[in-house]
Amino acid sequence: LIPASNSILPLFTVKFRNSALGLGKICLSEPALTVPSSSCSLVQVETGDLGDVYKIRVSCDDVPGFKGWHLRSFQLQELHMKQELNFECNCWLTLKRGDKELVKEFPTVTEDQKTLPVYKYVVSVHIGDRWGAGTFANVYITLYGKRGDTGVRKLDTSLMKGRKFQRNKVDSFLVEAVSLSHLQKVVIGHDGEGYGAGMYLKMVTVKESQDSDKEWVFPLWNWLDTHLGLCETVCEIVTV
Repeated sequence: LIPASNSILPLFTVKFRNSALGLGKICLSEPALTVPSSSCSLVQVETGDLGDVYKIRVSCDDVPGFKGWHLRSFQLQELHMKQELNFECNCWLTLKRGDKELVKEFPTVTEDQKTLPVYKYVVSVHIGDRWGAGTFANVYITLYGKRGDTGVRKLDTSLMKGRKFQRNKVDSFLVEAVSLSHLQKVVIGHDGEGYGAGMYLKMVTVKESQDSDKEWVFPLWNWLDTHLGLCETVCEIVTV
């Protein structure tokens, strides 16, 4: 694990997705072996069989005082079979610069397998035109497709001006991920923070990129609230 700066290694998690849609996870908050230096951190952990890994997902916590971390590359080595995967990352994990993301995905690059594309999905959240429909809570979403999922992503930086998630407003966000193929469902919700945190959600729409004509629609037309509508703050919506 090679950072491109001398910043302190934050608490972070690496997940591996294999072709059978299984998920391996390594949490580096309590590593079995850590050998830090100014340029590299080596972590040795025991996991089950990860299968044919086609992508990794790296995430870190935005703890107080964390100014960001630049990840140059990532190397995954199976010690018994001496198999090795290398990922050129060259990205920031921070909300203060670059893509302003704490989660990044990277596809596996091999000679005998086509490298999957990385898309910046455009996720649009459509708030209804009802009294109290908006929310000041933190909103999270997970996209699911035929080729896995994005993991939970916080919808933090809207492409639209003004306060997010307000009545009769559409906010769009970029969610970068290795191609999910055809999208099937989303799970969206909020943390209930703030007064009147309930949200009336008309629908979520997702495009493969800002220039793409391909769009998936996930209609709800209901409340995400502990006392109204579904009486839930999180829900699963399948595409139409």
